[in-house]
Amino acid sequence: MSDSAQNKRWLVLAAAFLGWMFDGMEMGIFPLVARPALQEMQAAAHIVDEQFVQLWMGRITALFLLGAAGGGLVFGWLGDRIGRVRAMSASILCYSLFTGLTYFAQTPWQLGGLRFIAALGMGGEWSLGVALVMETWPKEKRPLMAALIGAAGNLGYVVIATLALFFPVT
Repeated sequence: MSDSAQNKRWLVLAAAFLGWMFDGMEMGIFPLVARPALQEMQAAAHIVDEQFVQLWMGRITALFLLGAAGGGLVFGWLGDRIGRVRAMSASILCYSLFTGLTYFAQTPWQLGGLRFIAALGMGGEWSLGVALVMETWPKEKRPLMAALIGAAGNLGYVVIATLALFFPVT
């Protein structure tokens, strides 16, 4: 095997691993920042109700999960049409852009909608990252590679939990 092919394998694995790790960090940080954001939104609407926050946390989480599942389908299909690397780049752009736009959400529906679209990109990154790793690594290494990628999301949770111990995240 050439050095170029070996380097490509490691680059693809690193991209998929880091993508899943940052996804895990984002999923871990969102509940920490969503509650205060929803409390601010309800205060702006002159509402004081814990059920409001709980209801919207549930709705936004459901929208996120639906978006992630849909993103795997949409960007997986797109990957078959324009190539996995291009589709993965588009999914990362979608995820990054709409995650950033959540900062500007003024209402719970805006927050939920932006989270849904961001999750489309995240779901695409998940499916395409795994597909690319499985295509570049030898068959006997694929179970280990899948385990490493899967563990990366949990590592992201650990990173954000550790950071939150030292820095208040709200």
